[in-house]
Amino acid sequence: MCVNFRGVAAVSILFVFVGCKNSVPDSSLQLALSADIRGFDPALAVDVRSGKLISLVYDNLVHFGDSTEILPGIAKSWRISKDDLEYRFTIRDSIFFHDGSSLKAQDVVYSISRILSPEVLSPQSWMFLKIDGADAFMNKKSLSVRGLTAKNDSTLIIKLKAPFSPFIQYLAMPAASIINRKMEKLINELPAGSGPWKLLGWNRDGEINLVRNENYWGEKPLENTLRFRILSEAITQSAEFEAGNLDFLSIPPTEINRWKQKDKHKNHIEYSDELNIWYIGLNCSRPPFDDYRVRRAMNLSLDREKHLHLLIPGGELSSSAVPPSLLAGNHKINPYPYDPEGAIGLLEEAGFAGGFDTELWVGGGSEMFHVLEAFQADWASIGINVSILHSDWNVFKASVRNGRPPMYYLNWTADYPDAENFLYPLFFSEQSMKKRNRYSNPNLDEIILKIQSSSHGQVRDKLIQKACLLLHNDAPWIFLWHKGSYTLTQSYIFGYKPKLVFNAERYIYWEKKSVG
Repeated sequence: MCVNFRGVAAVSILFVFVGCKNSVPDSSLQLALSADIRGFDPALAVDVRSGKLISLVYDNLVHFGDSTEILPGIAKSWRISKDDLEYRFTIRDSIFFHDGSSLKAQDVVYSISRILSPEVLSPQSWMFLKIDGADAFMNKKSLSVRGLTAKNDSTLIIKLKAPFSPFIQYLAMPAASIINRKMEKLINELPAGSGPWKLLGWNRDGEINLVRNENYWGEKPLENTLRFRILSEAITQSAEFEAGNLDFLSIPPTEINRWKQKDKHKNHIEYSDELNIWYIGLNCSRPPFDDYRVRRAMNLSLDREKHLHLLIPGGELSSSAVPPSLLAGNHKINPYPYDPEGAIGLLEEAGFAGGFDTELWVGGGSEMFHVLEAFQADWASIGINVSILHSDWNVFKASVRNGRPPMYYLNWTADYPDAENFLYPLFFSEQSMKKRNRYSNPNLDEIILKIQSSSHGQVRDKLIQKACLLLHNDAPWIFLWHKGSYTLTQSYIFGYKPKLVFNAERYIYWEKKSVG
């Protein structure tokens, strides 16, 4: 069934059900999604696709810019107290939800409280546990969150239990979107946010159509409509782009050379960094990977640069867990070189002169099997025999959480653009010992806690550098690479600029212009 939404009255909402024929002008921006979204409820926004769409129809107190910067959203300004505990936001006047009702500070209080509500059971409630009184509210010991206060329609105060420097970034994430409480029961059918786009129609597993919000408080989109088609196969997306039925295409790294050879498209390919890391986790709680010398040998024995350039074009070798774009100034560390002789020497020191046998666990499909086989050959050349075990994704994730694999291949993508998001979830002892590769380092824990409580600046930057150097030397992982993305636009598309954070792109400055 396809649903079209034509208008909203003061008391009632008119639903018009038609046979899946949305009236979308030919001039609309045409994009593709590899799968459908889960819905338009910010409380349930845990995947990138849903988060992207939610960021189009809703607004936040603040937004991410092109890189790591935080820009004003519905909050035109904010002030943080000297003790870093109180955030005071001034809400803009004359902001309206899509149904025409005014957005006020009380709506922000409601939206954040909803994420913490025990009735909603949002998987994103962790974002707001730092707010004073959040625990009591979640445990039904209080009817409200003590640290959330709307002083009046335009003044919002958020008080934290302890200083937490990434908190302002949490407020730019999809789950922190401001909802219209009057429309909550219809949130997937009529997501009445206040964003630059309004939902025109959602044909499940078919397409999602958005129309420009003419009443938007900020800069309005240059185009009238935005259409997302659900096309699961990369080959189908490529064919539709070639036919002119898509304006934008995400290119798999293995296909980039083919597109660069096309005169029509080669000058319209953009490479952009992304906040991720691919790695092989090493179980540090048992032999042989409880010895840092063995872990370093595993890093030195991989010819990662060759594999990256030949098998996965694009990207940058990793030297630690944090992507270079999140490191200040010259705080970059040289990656481990390819040094099989050095690896053999470390193995001899650790008592493994003859090498050893181990297993590398991989979840999901086999698209990376050629890369893993190349790893396997490198390790075999210094006497380490690695068996590759494939398993169902859910089984794999459960096994990693339970600490079963001696080695596992995985990646991590940031929720927000801060080095802390690569340090605390992945290496803080309480997290790693329960969920990941059983690595524990009290010195690193202390540094991470200081990073969380320190204001942004040189002191914090030096702490991040110190944490990265410690991880590099201790090698709890085999550090592989940070991968970017290749995107291709039609020649008549103007205004595209890559964003570092996935939900920063709101398609406001894109427009179609005739060329030639």
